Amino acid sequence: MRKVTLFILLCCIQLVAAEKKSPHGAKLKVDCAVCHVTENWNNIKKNGFDHRKTSFPLTGQHKNVDCRKCHVSLDFKNVKTKCNECHIDVHQGTTGNDCERCHTTNSWLISNVKSLHQQAGFPLRGAHATADCNRCHTSASALRFDNLRTDCFACHKDKYYATAGKPYDHRALGFDTDCAHCHSMAGMDWNKIGKGFDHSFFPLTGGHNISCNDCHKGGDYRKKLSTDCTTCHGGKKAQATASSPAHSTVFARYSCGECHTTQTWNTVKMKQHDAFFGIYSGKHRNVWTKCTDCHVNDARYDAANTCGRCHDDIQHL
Repeated sequence: MRKVTLFILLCCIQLVAAEKKSPHGAKLKVDCAVCHVTENWNNIKKNGFDHRKTSFPLTGQHKNVDCRKCHVSLDFKNVKTKCNECHIDVHQGTTGNDCERCHTTNSWLISNVKSLHQQAGFPLRGAHATADCNRCHTSASALRFDNLRTDCFACHKDKYYATAGKPYDHRALGFDTDCAHCHSMAGMDWNKIGKGFDHSFFPLTGGHNISCNDCHKGGDYRKKLSTDCTTCHGGKKAQATASSPAHSTVFARYSCGECHTTQTWNTVKMKQHDAFFGIYSGKHRNVWTKCTDCHVNDARYDAANTCGRCHDDIQHL
């Protein structure tokens, strides 16, 4: 009985000693046979251990790396998992430590340049989509990507000052140095004009939502333009007078904008009408489709001053 007890005790001592001698550390819970073969401990099964069950699955080029390249120490709990812990940062810290934001384990080559710029708040549109990267990233030849200013003026101030002495002299006219207020980043040249300029003093709505040069002839912004409708639409007034003579008599005291809108010339709304007869309020609201439903279409534009003129049931009482 004493011999049996002694044998068991020796076995326990050997097992404890064997665990302490394990080169992989005491915390490894994987069965030895998963990776090793019985013939030789140095022969490791190629597909024995499933790395996908760890926090660092082997993808891309990591699949072909020799285990000892990463597991320098056989104590597997002491393994580096961050890219810059194994790979030299050729960008010298100018892009941060999150290598996976640009690179993948398949290759160091970058295929998502546009989406990276979108994330950075500077989408590559128009001419910027085909521009040489080195024109902006002047340190890129050294693989550095230092922070850049993203305002237009930082790169294109020469274009701004090149307008000096021209009808659209930006500095003389006090134009904003934020080029995107007027120019479109989606264009391929500076002639692609946007609608960013604050034109609230003369809202560009409806038919006025046109090219700047349609009003500012030759791109001359020095000349102050009249906001009177007849300055541009004198021909329309002549047409209107021919079809409705009242434009030269009764309506002559009103400006075009008091009745017409910028949507179409036929969209008419005489805002002052309710002051003497409500047609935009009360029961008469939306009853008529055109002025001549009530008014005689002549130079006097006589008012329908009796209810019976429109209401037959009243006329024959």
